[in-house]
Amino acid sequence: MKNYKVVILDFDGVVVESVGIKDDAFAELFKDFPAYLPVIMQYHRANNATIRYEKFRYIYEEILGEPYNAEVSTRLGGQFSKMIFDKIVNCPFVAGAPEFLQEYHAKALLYLVSINPVQELKSILAQRKIHQFFSEVYAHPWGKADAIRDILRRNAYLAQDAIFIGDSPEDFDAAQMAGVDFVGRQAVRSWEGRKTVVFNDMNEIANYLKIQAHAVS
Repeated sequence: MKNYKVVILDFDGVVVESVGIKDDAFAELFKDFPAYLPVIMQYHRANNATIRYEKFRYIYEEILGEPYNAEVSTRLGGQFSKMIFDKIVNCPFVAGAPEFLQEYHAKALLYLVSINPVQELKSILAQRKIHQFFSEVYAHPWGKADAIRDILRRNAYLAQDAIFIGDSPEDFDAAQMAGVDFVGRQAVRSWEGRKTVVFNDMNEIANYLKIQAHAVS
């Protein structure tokens, strides 16, 4: 079944070219710890599926050896959000993403699954005027695999009815755990030996899905 009833998208690196923005923000946030910055950035990039607040906690407690509490969490979260919000609102779409949203909004249920804070993400979608394309947004505290399972359960669909489009090996793993098909968009992350089809942009992914649908029609 390749005429998918549900198309689930990651946000950063799939809809918008925002991955580098968050990498730069992490570097800026911890620039006052230059001796630790290489290790901090290595940890950040190696844990793409980890929410920012858990990263902050790990960096403070395990790398910097500093206490981490609610005050520190709120301060870092606020600073990080201010660094990235306007940049993500104004950064380019992944090539073909607006056309993909327009096309697949008319033929399937579109969902967005992300580890971003939900209100921040919804505000970004509204600012970019693309919120109307999504049946629902799943974000923190949802894990991606659990979000995909909930989408299937609420719509009474089988795993074969859905496909997840992501830009990282963690996205591929979430699709595997939920039992749905997956296609990757090549952003900046290595696929680390995962066996999946990967394309440069959303134009290529749209063409791939059309070929798949035609092959089984």
